[in-house]
Amino acid sequence: MSLLKKKGMREAEMPSGSLADIAFLLLIFFLLSTTIDMDKGIGIVLPAEGGEIKMSSQNITNILIDARGSILMDDKEVEMHEIKGIVENLQMQNPKMVFSVKAHPRTKYKVYVEVLDQLKQAKTRVISIAE
Repeated sequence: MSLLKKKGMREAEMPSGSLADIAFLLLIFFLLSTTIDMDKGIGIVLPAEGGEIKMSSQNITNILIDARGSILMDDKEVEMHEIKGIVENLQMQNPKMVFSVKAHPRTKYKVYVEVLDQLKQAKTRVISIAE
């Protein structure tokens, strides 16, 4: 028997005492250097509670959106890209015009928002969201 001991392989060891510090510093770095995109949403000013006003029917234009996404303005079917021009003409004829938007419960949200965007692009002063 050999009295010589085999030299064992030295195990490499990584110091782990400062790993938490490094992870914390990386976390802070990425939190400070990352920009978070905030969605602005749709800016709507809501009236005070109980502030219902009676309007003449000649000052109201009804916009209906059905479940398929078809758009009716005063019972005439229109395309999405036509809304802005029609609304601008109606506002020139009657500056007190109110646009009442009513959507079917199954209407896609995207179509509803596009209609509101068209009204905003036409610089509509008063939009009524009907139930």
